[in-house]
Amino acid sequence: MALYALKRVSAEGLALTEEHEAIARPRKGEIHWEAFDRGAFAAGALADAAELWRERAVQEMHSLALFTQLASQLHLLGAPLDWSGAFARMIADEVRHTDLCLRMCAAVGHPAEPDIDADGLHLLARLAPRAHVRQTIVAAFCIGETISGRMLKRSFRAADVPLAREVVQAILVDETFHGELGWELGALLMRDDGLAFAEERRALAEALPGLFAHFARLCLATAGPSWARREPEVSPGPNFGTLSSAGYARAFFDGMEEDVVPGLVAIGLPEASLAYADLVRELESRA
Repeated sequence: MALYALKRVSAEGLALTEEHEAIARPRKGEIHWEAFDRGAFAAGALADAAELWRERAVQEMHSLALFTQLASQLHLLGAPLDWSGAFARMIADEVRHTDLCLRMCAAVGHPAEPDIDADGLHLLARLAPRAHVRQTIVAAFCIGETISGRMLKRSFRAADVPLAREVVQAILVDETFHGELGWELGALLMRDDGLAFAEERRALAEALPGLFAHFARLCLATAGPSWARREPEVSPGPNFGTLSSAGYARAFFDGMEEDVVPGLVAIGLPEASLAYADLVRELESRA
């Protein structure tokens, strides 16, 4: 039986629903769903907002699945219990984010039930569990969550619909923590433990060009930073917490240059500098 079919069963009074609602409440602040009047917006603006938040819901569901997988691998590898506690919080955060995104879709009049793409969860080739954990944390946290935090900060500044500002802020609070924790975990995992570390470190360094290109595509960086920085960061009209294509690309380039590349070099991956320079050179050639 498809598990999605269970969502059509009334959940009123179920303990699992009560627990979910407790987790889905923002850690800070409050979201005033009842104050939103979608009748004040044009149908096209609402449809565009729904598409934005549906796509974000898919991304958050992917993160939820990925974090859950990592938590299981960490258990099997014998990681300290505090690592498990940290991941338990992040898994709960991703449940909250997915719930908020889906509630935004419903609020603008376009309920969504996005599926996750299992193939899309594997950023890297299949590796031994320890190497996979190291590479995935570098990819998903040191790169992905770091850039995501920058995008959300800019989306928060751009949003002029109060409900969207509240939802973006609720997610941003968690994403900031995820990025900070990711760098802490990345630094710990990049210490030489003598167990085939040199080989695994080299494989991770060789994966950086592909990872950088992957996140560039996700961030709509189809041309170089000179294009992104001369175009408007937001599009006209009511803003439900979104950026223009150039705005997302600009957040990517700024995040890579100010946070990701220096951070990767600092934890033992100096190859990041050349990999990013090669990416920029290629993207600038398309402008």
